[in-house]
Amino acid sequence: MNGTVASDSSVYYQSGYWNDLPLVQRYLNRRATGDPAVSWSEHLAGYHGGAFAKALVLNCGNGWVERGLVQAGLVKEAVGVDYSDDLLRSARGEADKLGLPLRYAQLDTNSARWPEDGFDLVINYAAGHHVAYLDRVLRSITEILPAAGMLVSWDYVGAHRNQYPAAQWEVAWQLNGSLPDGFRHAEMIYPHLPTMLATDPTEAIHSELILPVMRRYFELEYVRALGGGLAYPVLTFNQRLQERPSDESEPAVERVLAADEAYTDGDPMGRTLFAYVIARPRKGALADSAQLAEWTAEEDERERRGAENGGRYYPHTLLGSVYDALDRARREAGLSAEQPSGLGAPPAPERAPEPALEWAPEPAPGPPATGPAALLARLRASQRLRAIAKGVPGARPAVLWLRHRRAVRAARH
Repeated sequence: MNGTVASDSSVYYQSGYWNDLPLVQRYLNRRATGDPAVSWSEHLAGYHGGAFAKALVLNCGNGWVERGLVQAGLVKEAVGVDYSDDLLRSARGEADKLGLPLRYAQLDTNSARWPEDGFDLVINYAAGHHVAYLDRVLRSITEILPAAGMLVSWDYVGAHRNQYPAAQWEVAWQLNGSLPDGFRHAEMIYPHLPTMLATDPTEAIHSELILPVMRRYFELEYVRALGGGLAYPVLTFNQRLQERPSDESEPAVERVLAADEAYTDGDPMGRTLFAYVIARPRKGALADSAQLAEWTAEEDERERRGAENGGRYYPHTLLGSVYDALDRARREAGLSAEQPSGLGAPPAPERAPEPALEWAPEPAPGPPATGPAALLARLRASQRLRAIAKGVPGARPAVLWLRHRRAVRAARH
C-alpha cells in the first residue's frame, strides 16, 4: 500500500458491502469458477493440482486470506506484507494463536522490496487497486516468481477513484429506481473525489490499469469478469434492503443481479468492476531493456504529475464535476448539513474548473445570473440533477460520501 493511506485502517473492514449478501457470494462464485458453491481458492486448488510451497500476499491486512489458504492446505507457508502496523499486529496475533507458518513485514508495496524470496505464488486479493506503481510492482513479481509460478488476482479493476462513466451510473440509477421503494438504495451517491482524496487517497488509484499492466509481464491463463457495474453501487450500503429478512429481500437482490449479469455480459471486460485472474510470468518481458526503461519513465512522470496535482491524475468525469459543483454551491450558499460528530470539516478541495453545463436549458435573455443560487438553479434545470438534489436534501455529497467511501475493497469477507 502506498505510504499515503487512510488515516483509520478500519476503513478496510466494514460491513454493508454487496458481497455480504449470500446471493451475491454465490453469484461471484459462479462467475469466477462456474459453480456457485465453489470459491476462488477452492477453484485455484483444483486448477493448480496441489499445494503451493510459499506464497507472498500483497496488502494482507489482518491476514484472513493467507490464514484460510494455509488452513485449507493450499499453501504450506506464506509471507504477508502491508503498510498498516495495527493490521499486521492483528495478523501476527491470529497466526501465533493458531500456530500457522505465517510471517509478516511492514512495508510500502509500491517499493517492491520484498522481505524474502522463494515464492511460487503471489496473491493480489483486493490489493492492486491501492498500488500507484503498478509497473514496478508487477515487474518485480515477474522477477521473483519462477516460470511455473502463479500470480492470482481478485480485485477491483473498474474506473479509477470510483469515478464511474455517466452511462454506467445512469443504468445503475435507473435500476435502483425500478426497485420497490422499501428495497431501493436511499442514498446512492456518486463518489465524491475531494472527500476520497482526503479520507482514503490510495483507493482505486489506478484500478483500470491493473489488467493492461499485468498483460505486459504475465500470460493471463484464466480470466473471469465478475461484474458489479450495476449491482455494486445498488446493493452496497443499501441499508433498507440489507435490513430486510432474506425471504423478503432475495427477490430484489436476484433482480439486481440478473440486470448486472446482462449488463456485464454485453461487454465483459469493458463493463466489469471486478475480475478473477490466474496468470504466469512471461520472463521474456524482462529482456527488452529499452521498453522497460520507457515504462519506468512513463510511470515516474505520471506519479510526479499526480503528486503536484494533489493526487488527481485524470480529468473530472461529468458526474464528478456536477457533484463537486453542487457541493461547492451548497457550501457557499450556507446550505450544508451539520458535520457528523467527531468528523470535523472536510478539507476544502482544490478549485477545479467549473463544469461545462452547455446541456442546461438556455437562460432567458438578459445579463446572465451569477452566484450560488443561480448555479443551483442551472443544476436543477436538468431532470437528472433535480433527482440528485432531491436525493441529498440539505446535505453535501461530501458528507454522504463519507458513509460510502468505506466500500473501497472488493469482497473483503
